[in-house]
Amino acid sequence: MIQPWRATCMQVYCNLVNSARNRDEAMIIVNKSLDRWTTLIRGTAREGGRQLLLFPEFCLTGFPLTESAAQWIDKACIEIPGPVTERLQREAQAARIWIGANAYERDPVWPGRYFNTSFLIDPSGNVVLKYRRINTVQTGSPHDFMDKYLDMYGIEGTFPVAKTDLGNLAMMPCGEIMYPEAARMFMFRGAEVLLHPTSDHGASDMWSWESAKKVRASENMMYLVSANQTGQIGGVLPTGTTAGHSKIFDWDGRILSDSGGPGESTVCSSWIDVEALRRLRAIPGGGNRLLRQRIDIYRPLYNATTIYPANRFADAPMDSKERILEVQQEAYGNLVRSGLIQPPRK
Repeated sequence: MIQPWRATCMQVYCNLVNSARNRDEAMIIVNKSLDRWTTLIRGTAREGGRQLLLFPEFCLTGFPLTESAAQWIDKACIEIPGPVTERLQREAQAARIWIGANAYERDPVWPGRYFNTSFLIDPSGNVVLKYRRINTVQTGSPHDFMDKYLDMYGIEGTFPVAKTDLGNLAMMPCGEIMYPEAARMFMFRGAEVLLHPTSDHGASDMWSWESAKKVRASENMMYLVSANQTGQIGGVLPTGTTAGHSKIFDWDGRILSDSGGPGESTVCSSWIDVEALRRLRAIPGGGNRLLRQRIDIYRPLYNATTIYPANRFADAPMDSKERILEVQQEAYGNLVRSGLIQPPRK
């Protein structure tokens, strides 16, 4: 039996490293952020092994702006696990809690590439889960060299689910909440709690992201823990662009907790009862959305449809945003050829 445990959204500021001239200057900013995180962890961790603290998306560095891929890898990307995550690993071990976070990752296995990576640390201080974001806008994705990535990690490593004494945990960040397939893959792999480190507006339903959070939780009958930034400091965007409102949803999309607004906060916190969820998933009938999944009838159309092309950076890493725009133009052409959109008349 899995006893109820507490999930807490660590709603913090994001100190951007874009102005740093080199890695040394960037790591000074990163470690100042970690100093604050450490203080907040020690003030929040009280449950001892039955608590999970989730930090927002890329909150140690911000995201690349004018930097090329090579510049961003050199300046801002970290190893996971590595020297930066070791500070969080020590805190998890000391407090006997779980810590989830997100960062831009570099990996010597994939030279010249970087990933938006969500990761989970267990109470022993081990990194037990790493998920590299697939649906990205202007950064690299495993989909860009999909065949090689799947050959190395398989579906299990591409959509990882950690089987733990808290239940089956998965992670995916930010805008991936807008893609039903992303969360659905984790449900297919048994996920019961989806951790969602994000950097979205929070204060309004921009692009229906808030609605998507509710729906992803309900359609997959899973808990969703969404920890949002409360502002980005030192960049070109106003600090209110990411306005907090971290939320925790149950399996019916009901809000269990909400930070209530912007500002540094750990108010968004709730008990997670995985056994109750398991009982509901096991009841046959109309209320069980899982057993009514008629996957087979959709599969032919999925197999016949290509929009964003895979493997476009299989032979060489993505090196600039201009290259991504070229692939997006190809995806646009696929939309036109499929009849999904009509190009504007000249």
